[in-house]
Amino acid sequence: MKSDWYGAQGMVANGRDDEGESSASHRKRVLIADRDETARRMLVNVIESLGYEAVAAESIDDALDIARRMPLDAALIDVGAPMLEGLPVARRMREIVGQSALLLIALTGWGQPQYRDMALAAGFDVHLVKPVGVDQLGFLLSMTLV
Repeated sequence: MKSDWYGAQGMVANGRDDEGESSASHRKRVLIADRDETARRMLVNVIESLGYEAVAAESIDDALDIARRMPLDAALIDVGAPMLEGLPVARRMREIVGQSALLLIALTGWGQPQYRDMALAAGFDVHLVKPVGVDQLGFLLSMTLV
């Protein structure tokens, strides 16, 4: 899938994208799940500017549905602190992808050590505090999505 600035998505047809590339050699696909439309759009832009394919989800349920339908290389999930209702999604995402490698990044506005510890204990690989820097995100993805 491809998404534009507004999160509109277009399917890749016949295993080829618009430039004719085989989906076997697809760009790394990053899911962005955030309820806040502005934050989601910003992250889609950042991910695409870094050369990755961005897929947007408005909710945890949408994110899980997308994970069931297509392979993902990474997922940035707004865990919604202080309620932290997004934490259980890590386990569910890992169940869906099975043995496939998936970089799970928890996004939150809360940077206290206990929130980081909770995210890592829930199964996320990384805990990032909003706003996420482009350089920080680019470095993280370039080091893990090889």
